[in-house]
Amino acid sequence: MKALRICLLTGIMVLFMFAVTAQEKQYQAGFRMGVTSGFTGRAISNEVWAFEGILGFRSGGAQLYGLLEARKPLMLPRMDNLWFYYGGGAHIGVVGWQEYYANEYYDPHNPWNRYAHWGVAFGIDGVAGLEYRFHSVPITIGVDYKPFFEFYGPFYFRINLWDFAGGIRYTF
Repeated sequence: MKALRICLLTGIMVLFMFAVTAQEKQYQAGFRMGVTSGFTGRAISNEVWAFEGILGFRSGGAQLYGLLEARKPLMLPRMDNLWFYYGGGAHIGVVGWQEYYANEYYDPHNPWNRYAHWGVAFGIDGVAGLEYRFHSVPITIGVDYKPFFEFYGPFYFRINLWDFAGGIRYTF
């Protein structure tokens, strides 16, 4: 049942991504390397708005992110392809954690003293970043900051303010 919900949400986000880009056909696909590493895709509807989807991997699980971003060009001398973007969105996915139990021969390094658990995580995200588009090749490189707040497992909620990442995307 949970897998069906995740698949349904994924399908809706993909359809929304194509609906956003019906005005102009500019897409980016690539990789994000940071606390939340994974595959990223961005649909730029015009030079002001973009929708980004991330299939990220962290905490022993996978999460699906949807982010709406506002984009602004930075007018610096000799750098006309530098963009600043910011926005927010939400995520849902599966995370894993381990709980330890004590017995008379307790050893935290012994795998028999650990229980692995899986659970659904969902939350809200913010994003701010810089990206540079090369003139000669259809490649974009960038750095971003993506703090998040989420509910999951026995910990109820968690805030991560240290999700910095670098990325590379192919533009088509």
